[in-house]
Amino acid sequence: MPRTPESPPDDVEALKALLAARDAELAARDGVVQQLRDRASTLEQALSIRSLEIEQLKLQIARLRRMQFGRKSE
Repeated sequence: MPRTPESPPDDVEALKALLAARDAELAARDGVVQQLRDRASTLEQALSIRSLEIEQLKLQIARLRRMQFGRKSE
């Protein structure tokens, strides 16, 4: 019976090698996925810190404007 790319080999050793290669590939993918998750977490933290800094600077600008120009009469 001819073997197609989708069918597994009939040899036990070839099957073991195929499974080992697949396990190694999955382990490598898991490592990459974890690295991407770690990177995303780091970027989310950096974004949160930047957002806080922006809010603090906006408040500081508003305070300085009140000091320079006084309160709005509107």
